[in-house]
Amino acid sequence: MFNRFLHALQFLTVLPVPTQSVSDDTYHQTMGWYPAAGIVIGLMTAGVYWLMVQKLPVQMSVLTALFFQFFMTGGLHLDGLADTFDGCMSGRDRIRKLEIMKDSRLGTHGALILLFVLLFKLTAYTALPDHLRIVCLILAPVTGRLALVLGAWKGVYARENGLGNLFIGKITLSEVFVALGVCMGALAVTRQIVMGFALLAILVTVVLGRYIITRLLGGMTGDTLGALSEMSEVVFLMVVLLTC
Repeated sequence: MFNRFLHALQFLTVLPVPTQSVSDDTYHQTMGWYPAAGIVIGLMTAGVYWLMVQKLPVQMSVLTALFFQFFMTGGLHLDGLADTFDGCMSGRDRIRKLEIMKDSRLGTHGALILLFVLLFKLTAYTALPDHLRIVCLILAPVTGRLALVLGAWKGVYARENGLGNLFIGKITLSEVFVALGVCMGALAVTRQIVMGFALLAILVTVVLGRYIITRLLGGMTGDTLGALSEMSEVVFLMVVLLTC
């Protein structure tokens, strides 16, 4: 169990985490622990914010924390977000969309969605009340990693081969329950009713996102999972702002 968590942390961050080997056939079992890895990411991000805000304005402190999170995660899901929008909004056929998503070059749609998402996060965190800002810095990465699990569960892989094939359509209900349990436990610690509404909104976001992506691409990919993760964090912050 702990080894699965370490593998999840290793996959989602650039942290030098020591792990024992896991076969490709069972690697999907690590995905249930993605929200737990999100807790580590969130705690470290919130820690950087807390240190910075002692001397810097709130907006600069939030920006520094997001900058730190980008390097800690290697920009993994932001890359998937940009690739997904470049492909899905290209207006081409399904095969060409998937080819565009594999292209390492950044297109207009990808650049704009990165700009909008990052600006939204910066603005949302800055606008949050002080007592919720650190809480959301911790919980947003948790809910985003839950979206990865829900996006992969019972999904169809849109490509013949690739990294996403280790997860998409492979994870079982037990991994989903583990991920939901970790996420709900983290939300419950805050004792904020608004967090329950945010979780429900994320579930709706994943369902709608999967439907749209599957219609456009014929299934899910690793990039589209990353896109769901980032968009779920945005929805989480939006719901908290609307209801706090």
